[in-house]
Amino acid sequence: MTDRRLTGRRILVTGGSSGIGRATAAAITAAGGRVALLARRAEPLERVAAELGGAAVPADVVDPEATRAAVAAAAEQLGGLDGLVNAAGVVRPGPIADTDPADWQLMFDVNVRGLLHASQAAIPALRAAERSDIVNISSMSGRRLGSVSMAAYAASKAAVHTISEGLRRELADDRVRVSCIAPGIVATPFLDEVDDPAAASLRDRATEVGLPADQVADRIVDVLASPPGLVHVEVAMISIDQ
Repeated sequence: MTDRRLTGRRILVTGGSSGIGRATAAAITAAGGRVALLARRAEPLERVAAELGGAAVPADVVDPEATRAAVAAAAEQLGGLDGLVNAAGVVRPGPIADTDPADWQLMFDVNVRGLLHASQAAIPALRAAERSDIVNISSMSGRRLGSVSMAAYAASKAAVHTISEGLRRELADDRVRVSCIAPGIVATPFLDEVDDPAAASLRDRATEVGLPADQVADRIVDVLASPPGLVHVEVAMISIDQ
């Protein structure tokens, strides 16, 4: 049977041009929902949006004004918003003693500030909807530290957990559900643009034992499609080989 659990839903996905974001947008579309995709690079974003019949709203989530304009454009093109999936994220592994501080800045700018920018911009539309969700993509690294080379990244993802809890309490009276998804290693192009030994090791590990991105996306659809009175505070998952 065709999955139509999200028929009528209008959902914005950040980081929608690749990885978990792209897989999530495809899964939402397959479940009957309509999507708008937000990412920094316009060309791949527009290509994915065309494939899915969705709207492309290019922006860098680090820029609050650009993000606000992109969220407004998404709401206009979809006729409102009743879902936001914050999937934009970056990782720059490395020991604290030797890492370029610019890498720390980038991770906190995208993983934390970017999530805050998109969420704040979307809240008015989500409050206006009959039922709505914010789904924040964190990581198992935000729950427990795996590798010392990932300490700063893990700190940014621990912040995602805390922000998710704050948003969940803040928006509960508005019937906006907030959930945090914490996958372990996922087989995505997440580290392809990072050229150092720690990243190479993580890429190899992801190839060997990583969760497929579409399995994470399926769980996100489950969260979005759950009964209105049910909130998935946190969904943590790893592959059996991890």
